Amino acid sequence: MKVNWVGAYNRVFEIIDKREPDGCYFSGPRFIDKVRELDPYFPNYKQYLNDRQASGNSTSRRDFFYDILMGLSEGNRVRLLNSILDEVAYCDQRVASDVRAMLAGGDPGPTATVPAEAWNSDRLKKYLGQIDASIAEREFNRAVTLCYTCLEGFYKAFVRKHIPEQARQDEIIKLSRAIQKHLRTTLDSYPDEALSMINHVSYTVDKARNGFSESHFDEEAARWLASYIRDLTNSQIRLLIHFL
Repeated sequence: MKVNWVGAYNRVFEIIDKREPDGCYFSGPRFIDKVRELDPYFPNYKQYLNDRQASGNSTSRRDFFYDILMGLSEGNRVRLLNSILDEVAYCDQRVASDVRAMLAGGDPGPTATVPAEAWNSDRLKKYLGQIDASIAEREFNRAVTLCYTCLEGFYKAFVRKHIPEQARQDEIIKLSRAIQKHLRTTLDSYPDEALSMINHVSYTVDKARNGFSESHFDEEAARWLASYIRDLTNSQIRLLIHFL
């Protein structure tokens, strides 16, 4: 399934064309600075606009932002849009969530606000960006491996904080069992089915990682599975962050 780049770009532009709230609007220089984070050899704003004017091309923001985006590799397009959304998602959470789903080829799951002080305020965004880029570049095995690594890292942080006696555990199945047991004994009222999902998701991610090593999926099946595992990882961590 190919990314609908016209649709993804138009939804992002809805956000970065807003003047309110503060910080949403992307000027030409701000956009190009984001591009130069990926490609330091890209022309600066003045150089780029001079080149477009000399070539008789439109210098409207909507037009040249799109031309720049489409001139990047597919992986860098994903990285650029995710990097922009990292800064402006608060301006329109619904649209930002829709775009992330378009880039990943799936539903991004719950979009609870991630506290700045939590383990994954930076790491989860970083991993999700890498996972999305891997899926866009058709590196599906790497995407699933990153999901496993992301989940493992979060579980270890949770266990070190709340169950330090289990801190020596080093695989996600055992870690998930310890977390599930801890939550069942510390939460007064919470759906047991939701807590059971901690183990189910962990088994799914673990089996998917092993399955990629042992099986040869066709591209569409591999993309679907990688996107699904990405969504499970995101949803799982966003559930547990409330108890971190």
